[in-house]
Amino acid sequence: MIWRVAITIALLSSVCPSALANAGVESAQRISTTARQFIAKRHPWQNENTRITVGELDPRTRLAKCSQRLQAFLPPGASIRRRTTVGVRCEGVKAWKVYLPVTIAAFTKVMVSKHPIAAGQRVTEADITWTERDVSSLSYGYQKGLGGQGMLSRRSIPQGAVITVNMLDAPAMIKKGQELKLISRSTAINVSMKGRALQDAAKGARIRVENISSGKQLEGIVISGNTVRIE
Repeated sequence: MIWRVAITIALLSSVCPSALANAGVESAQRISTTARQFIAKRHPWQNENTRITVGELDPRTRLAKCSQRLQAFLPPGASIRRRTTVGVRCEGVKAWKVYLPVTIAAFTKVMVSKHPIAAGQRVTEADITWTERDVSSLSYGYQKGLGGQGMLSRRSIPQGAVITVNMLDAPAMIKKGQELKLISRSTAINVSMKGRALQDAAKGARIRVENISSGKQLEGIVISGNTVRIE
C-alpha cells in the first residue's frame, strides 16, 4: 500500500506545474484560429492567393477557458482592409473579449511597366510585363487588361510601377471634328441626324456634339466609332 501511495505522489509531482496552471486558461491558438477563419471568409480578395497573419496575444493575458464556441466580430464601424482589428469573445459563464491585429496580403499577377511611359503614350502589351504582387495595398485597384488597341497613359509612369486603374484611359473612338450619326429615341420612334464631334471621346464616354443642320450643341454617349446616342 505504501508503495502505491509513493507512485501516486511521484506521478503527480511529474506533471508540469505550468500545465496545471493553464488547465482553466483559454488557448491562444484557438483564439487566433477563430480570428483567422473569420477574416478568411469575408475579406475582399477571395479570388487572390492570400496570406493572413494574426498578431499574437500578450503572453501575460490569461483568459478563462470558454465552454462555448468562440465568436469573432469587427468593431463597430470597421471594415476589412489590409490591416484590420478583429475581436474574439466568449459568451460563457466567464465572459470576455479580446482584440487582435490582423494583416492580409493578397497576391495575384498584375501589369508592371517594363520601362518609363510618357503621359499620353499608347500603352500596349509590349510596354508591360505580368508579375505577381501583393495587391492588398493598392488603394486604387489594378488594371486587369489593355484591350485589343491598348490604352493611353494619363500621366508619366515610372519603370516597375504597377499599372493601376487611374493611370490609363481608353483610346478615343471618336475624334474632335469628326462627322457622326446622332440617334435619339423619342417615345417609340428612333430619330437620326447628322452631327459633328466637339471633342475626342472613348466608347461609353459622354461627348459634346453639334447638330449640323440646326447648329445646336447636344450631349450624348459614344456607342460606336461613328454613332452617338443623344440623351
